[in-house]
Amino acid sequence: MDPQFDYIFELFTLLIGLAVAEMLLGFSRILKLRARRRAGIDPAAMRVKVGWLVPILGLLVLIDLATFWSIIWTMRGVLDMRMATIFGVLVLIGGYYLVATLVFPDEPEMWPDFDAYFWQQKRWVFGGMLAINLAINLTGMALGASPEGAPQISPATHPVFVTSVLMVYLNFPAFAWLIFTRRARVSLALMLFIIATQILYALSSWTIAGLV
Repeated sequence: MDPQFDYIFELFTLLIGLAVAEMLLGFSRILKLRARRRAGIDPAAMRVKVGWLVPILGLLVLIDLATFWSIIWTMRGVLDMRMATIFGVLVLIGGYYLVATLVFPDEPEMWPDFDAYFWQQKRWVFGGMLAINLAINLTGMALGASPEGAPQISPATHPVFVTSVLMVYLNFPAFAWLIFTRRARVSLALMLFIIATQILYALSSWTIAGLV
């Protein structure tokens, strides 16, 4: 690994670590809220309906953060220590941290229905994720980034992996659809689709040496 990349990657790791911590804190608040509601010790918690939209969104952001980390890792051979690089890392990862802070409400008791919170924040969250994912993928393509020692892959040798890659590219229109849809079932289906495609990609690349 380029020694210069170590400094950039440390900055990246710090920011993405904060984003992951923010997501885990959101899940922790929900679990504590459920505990207080079941114990009957918090009247405000008794009135809160969590639903599925916000927790699934939190899971989606966590998985996409892992994918985002892997893309940055493949760029370790083409990134160097320049001001433009540091600025780009701050914009992309800082933007993702900002997105992560919008997924869960800071004070769950103030939102009797988490679905209402989801509909207020979803355009910012999905719009930010779409913009950041497009930016990092286009940057990687422009710089010619690829995993070191990656094998030649074709549909004949790795059909499941190639299929998973094609399905991952469908995430971009899925994110765009999520920005504008107002239907809960459509939102859930699209989020689960993105999660499934990224898990399939991770599993199909597991046995291919040189890939992350």
